[in-house]
Amino acid sequence: MYFKTITLNTLLFAQLAIGQTDMSVQGAFGAVTIDGELWNQIAFRPILPFGKLSVALDIVFYIDKDGNIHDDEWDFSSGEKVKNSLIDKIYYIKYGNSWDGNYFRIGALDDVTMGYGILISNYTNTLLYPQVRKVGMEFTARALGLTVYGFTNDFKENMGVSGFRVSAPTLNGFTAGISWAGDRNQYLGLRDSDGDGRPNLVDDFPDDDEYWLNSDGDIWPDGHPDEWDIDGDGITDTLDSRIPGWNLDTVIVLDHDIQTKQEPIDIHEQKEGIQSFALDIGISLLSDGPISLDAYAEYASLLGKTTNPMDGTRENVGYGIIPLGFSAQFGPAVFNLEFRMVPKGNFEFGYFNRSYEIDRATFQSNALNQGTIVTKASKLGTFGKQNGFYSSLNISLGSLFDAGLSFQNLKGEQYNASINEFEKASNQSFTAALELQNPISRIDNASWFYQQRNVPNPFDFEYSESTIIGYDVGISLGNGMVLTYTFRKTFRDMNGDGDVMDDDEMINMTSIETSFSF
Repeated sequence: MYFKTITLNTLLFAQLAIGQTDMSVQGAFGAVTIDGELWNQIAFRPILPFGKLSVALDIVFYIDKDGNIHDDEWDFSSGEKVKNSLIDKIYYIKYGNSWDGNYFRIGALDDVTMGYGILISNYTNTLLYPQVRKVGMEFTARALGLTVYGFTNDFKENMGVSGFRVSAPTLNGFTAGISWAGDRNQYLGLRDSDGDGRPNLVDDFPDDDEYWLNSDGDIWPDGHPDEWDIDGDGITDTLDSRIPGWNLDTVIVLDHDIQTKQEPIDIHEQKEGIQSFALDIGISLLSDGPISLDAYAEYASLLGKTTNPMDGTRENVGYGIIPLGFSAQFGPAVFNLEFRMVPKGNFEFGYFNRSYEIDRATFQSNALNQGTIVTKASKLGTFGKQNGFYSSLNISLGSLFDAGLSFQNLKGEQYNASINEFEKASNQSFTAALELQNPISRIDNASWFYQQRNVPNPFDFEYSESTIIGYDVGISLGNGMVLTYTFRKTFRDMNGDGDVMDDDEMINMTSIETSFSF
């Protein structure tokens, strides 16, 4: 009945929107993978314009083969879940355009870079969509000679990852900027379906907010009235009123050595944040029609703690410097070259990047079928003193394609776990992207990207936790209908052995959607 009521209200809303000449409704149906399972999708997306302001809703149902509806998007069982379910219904709220004087957008963040990218470079909150739906915000305001930019990744996280930058022209033609970015709790990067504070990866009952431990691996959680042998050693823990036939008022302890799993992390109580700030300055050296040349410099410092991999002690994170960088535009091509320095280690350029939402907290299991949560900040200790360069090329290939390539090569010290020492090594990163700008025949839209960061040689194309592969292809079916296929491949080192080649360490996400307007 609940589902029928929602569906009826949705259809009535769609009919109302169609009847208005300045409104439209987009719809979609298809299939997506969520947590490795296939779900059918039905979506309605009414778009309501109000001058420069436009509001688009995302009324979506995921239905499995048995007709069950995916609950996460329609959970109104508590105040927090009501808030999250309502936020999920926002497709976007937009005012103005990013090139206008004042602009904001609530919804998906596809590509966020602040300043010259020393802290935030190509960050996105859509990498795990629709498995993880995030509704963030970005805005730009220009007044009194200042340009102010800000973003946050997700209102459901109560603004977990956020950034803010102010820039303005200064003396002698220079432009200066100051930025702040932070993640108030990196553990929020882990899914917690039942909201009990224990992430799914360490929750033995991820859909039950009353229980999260199952030490012996049977069907009963620790602490459940029907769990008589918590550690599964064959010895009943206690004789008490729970045991059939036991009629005495006394309780007799039979097992004096109950071995239980370690309590998992509670992200409601435990937090590990990371903050940062950056300073940048730039100047135009040449501006002559289609040719321009700018020079710039940046300094950034991370603020927080990391782990020394040699002895496990906690120490401060570090800072990085771009003493000199150049940005040159030659017609349709933009080329960047930067010299980069990490004087004391414990730093990563572009810390908040495209893969941040899966890197910010990861899981590592051990031989006891238990595990620990490892934050991205805690891994910075593996980077020692480094120096090198970064270069990128973005080019428009006529009216059809936009292409981008970037490469970083740092030389210096890196931790080697096999010898428990730092050694001289290369730290390289490579990204590539290609996007179709105009339709070709029935191909309405298409894009592809690849990323691999902080590896000895990215051109070996050996998968790591930093590897991301993805593409989207939209095929026009006529009459305003477009069939879109979306694919994402990411990786997680679940057992902490340093590679991602074991079972369940490759994460594939696919979506097939037919969209239409009416």
